[in-house]
Amino acid sequence: MELTSLLFSSQTFVIGGVGMTSIHVCIGSGCHLKGAYQIIDTLKQLLATTKVPGEVKLAASFCQSCCTEGVVVKINDELIKNVSPDNITAIFEAKVLNKE
Repeated sequence: MELTSLLFSSQTFVIGGVGMTSIHVCIGSGCHLKGAYQIIDTLKQLLATTKVPGEVKLAASFCQSCCTEGVVVKINDELIKNVSPDNITAIFEAKVLNKE
């Protein structure tokens, strides 16, 4: 997958394009302190180096109302709590690459 665009706004930044899979990483205060930006960097690297079926939208979002259970990542309509730099690759493989 080629990363084709980077858009900054007050709510989200998007890498890639609008597509079938949507990944939102909370960057609110609690999630930020627990490594949200490391998770975003890992996801960018995975998207750049992995053959992903279809299009993927990667966006940063603000509070998902689960501050004590961060980092929170929403993949499509599924809210995944307690995401860390240690488990994001396994989550990506299971949820995005469908290797569950």
